[in-house]
Amino acid sequence: KTRSVLAQVSGSRCPRPLKVAPAMSKVRCSHLLIKNVNSRNPVSRRTGQSTEGNSEEAAMKELLDIKAKITPENFAAMAQERSDCGSFKEGGDLGPFAEGEMMQAFWDGTNALKVGEISNPIKTDSGLHLILRTA
Repeated sequence: KTRSVLAQVSGSRCPRPLKVAPAMSKVRCSHLLIKNVNSRNPVSRRTGQSTEGNSEEAAMKELLDIKAKITPENFAAMAQERSDCGSFKEGGDLGPFAEGEMMQAFWDGTNALKVGEISNPIKTDSGLHLILRTA
């Protein structure tokens, strides 16, 4: 996408539109991922074990149980303890990212949050996530 900006052409009295790329806005979040039988790569990065025996329904129940206990203050510890993403080592922190760098549902879920808020479960091809928006 581009946006039009009026620019004065040297020696001309008429402005003409220029195409300028929009500024890329980045967000930052941590997440807790529970993989399941429907995950595109059903192997936990935390345990190295297959998650093919974990139904999506069981994963959702577990994630909702975690959601009832998780807070911004204990999010990192809970992600280290349970997340199936390799980011578990960093307490689920994914660092800054822009649109197009994550799956669209994950991007949309992150952007729907205010900084410090935790999402309801978000489903992507990777599995089910809780997202904590951090920036």
